[in-house]
Amino acid sequence: MFKSVIVVSGLAVAAAIWAPGLTSRLLGVGQPSATVAMPPAGTAQTPRTGAGDVTRLTADRTGHYLSEVQINGRNFTALVDTGATLVALRYEDALALGLVHPGDRFDVGVRTANGAAQARQVQLRSVRLGSIRVDDVDALVMDEGLLGTNLLGMSFLKKLKRFEVDRGTLVLER
Repeated sequence: MFKSVIVVSGLAVAAAIWAPGLTSRLLGVGQPSATVAMPPAGTAQTPRTGAGDVTRLTADRTGHYLSEVQINGRNFTALVDTGATLVALRYEDALALGLVHPGDRFDVGVRTANGAAQARQVQLRSVRLGSIRVDDVDALVMDEGLLGTNLLGMSFLKKLKRFEVDRGTLVLER
């Protein structure tokens, strides 16, 4: 069962794996289309993270939803991708988070449009997009240099009450 999930996830990240940085170039030099205000980790102000929180993202000129997210308390850019089964992280960002280390085995095989690739399964303590926080999110770390942009996939989105597109705006509700 898990192998099926990995295969589907691998197909979803195929476009990002096709060439390092391709997704960023296609999306306009990797700049977020919607920046969601996030206070620095550890600030006294506690964001709302309960039921009923809503975050809205506007599509960029190519129709993608690229935004700042907080993963384990650190800010990164991610593309919201309903076609990705799991959250998929760039090796370089996972390394900065301490989720992987040089020499770690990438032993989860994924199939992509460009062939087979290797990933490492991890669990994220928390992922926050705007006022929405989700804990204990399954993710894959792609092997070094294979992913141009982090993908916020269904392992995050399925924990929400709803997500929908309304006239070019992605509405997410916890």
